[in-house]
Amino acid sequence: MKIKPHHFLDIIKLYGSGIDEFKPDEKYGHDFYRIGNNILRNKQANLVLSIEEDDICKPCRFNKDGKCIDVLENNRSKNELNKLLDQKILEYLELKENSEITVTNFSILIKEKLISKIFSIYSEPAFSKEQTLARFKNLTDGLDRYIG
Repeated sequence: MKIKPHHFLDIIKLYGSGIDEFKPDEKYGHDFYRIGNNILRNKQANLVLSIEEDDICKPCRFNKDGKCIDVLENNRSKNELNKLLDQKILEYLELKENSEITVTNFSILIKEKLISKIFSIYSEPAFSKEQTLARFKNLTDGLDRYIG
């Protein structure tokens, strides 16, 4: 599966919040639910890490020519913000774009090297301190629950 690192974090974060099965999102039409459910059910699945369009993005209504055209409330490009997040995540994990890794190994690596850096990664004005604190808690809970 080709996946953006922040999408993987979102899946594990939501799992940590108590979601055990993802449902299709009719507003966006993306494949978050399909990829998320695959990750939750297949801990040895292979991932290819990308900062560009991934398997979640492909069918999204906001995906035009491989780029997200959705915008945040302040008219900031989601595409630019997501690339920045993914670059930071890969940098902290000491991985390169297109690295291949299993879901379990990626989860372990995130727990070992990244969880303590969540506040640095999500430091953009688009994320409130409260949102980042909740993200940290749910991601920690999700990793503990997922890895076992």
